[in-house]
Amino acid sequence: MGDMKKYVFVLVLVALVAVLITGCGTSKPAEEKPKEKEFEVVLILKNLVNPVWLDMKRGGEAAAEKYGVKLTVLAPLKADNNEEQIRAIEDSIAKKVDAIVLVPSDSKGIIPGIEKANEAGIPVINVNTKAHGGKTETFIAVENYDAAKKVAEAMAQKLNGQGKVIILEGVPGAQSAMDLQAGTLDGLKAYPGIEVVASQTAKFQRAEAMKVMEDLLQRYPHIDAVLAANDEMALGAIEAIDAAGKTGKILVSGLDANKDAVSAIAEGKMTISCDKRSYEQGYVGVESAVKLLKGEKLPERIVIDTVLVDKSNVSEYLNK
Repeated sequence: MGDMKKYVFVLVLVALVAVLITGCGTSKPAEEKPKEKEFEVVLILKNLVNPVWLDMKRGGEAAAEKYGVKLTVLAPLKADNNEEQIRAIEDSIAKKVDAIVLVPSDSKGIIPGIEKANEAGIPVINVNTKAHGGKTETFIAVENYDAAKKVAEAMAQKLNGQGKVIILEGVPGAQSAMDLQAGTLDGLKAYPGIEVVASQTAKFQRAEAMKVMEDLLQRYPHIDAVLAANDEMALGAIEAIDAAGKTGKILVSGLDANKDAVSAIAEGKMTISCDKRSYEQGYVGVESAVKLLKGEKLPERIVIDTVLVDKSNVSEYLNK
């Protein structure tokens, strides 16, 4: 009988253990932490033709990949078209994106688009070209005025303070173009022996600059230098200078240090450019949008440093 009691006791014990195990097995799993929201950011550029904006696109995409952001890059089909940029803002509002990183083609014309984003509660990060109105969270750019002044001074020194020069300007109405022009003129002020014989827009475009330069060379065949507000215009001017058989006789400067300009400096066709670090501008633009969306306060202004590029350091850029 004692053995029977022991046997029953073991059975009861096994049953209790089984119940406990079963109970453990049917308990609710621990709740998983909710996934962090994936932010959706739109980067609106002036165009996707100029190497500067393509470089900025790559920078924005690199930041988006690092921070796990869904990034859409938009640009007008017609380069630098303000109306298309405003439509891109409106489409982004309709899709309820979390933030817009914007490079305005027209500093004043873009204001209605920014104001629509403001009304929709979508923050706008202003990059490269300053908008003249609407609320933006920060402005990220090189100091275009300083960059152009630095290039103009360097060119004046290459000319030994003497000579006749032509200036090729950017898109009328864009704050970046205004700042670049002001910097160029102020950089030349300290050199009274330098005469600006013509200053004309070529809209930041290579083909346009080639046409403009062809006309200007007809009117002013004896010039010493061309100061272009970006590399694309400088390269267009170089084509016209080549066609006129004046390669090596006219100094040419640009700004941006794009791939073709770097090659032209190495070949001796171009004198100076300025690395305006467009990749970094795109990267910091998207990075700043993420920081803002995560609750960080942004400074009113974020300055990206520039570097002059000429024969002395062009090899560093050729190897990039």
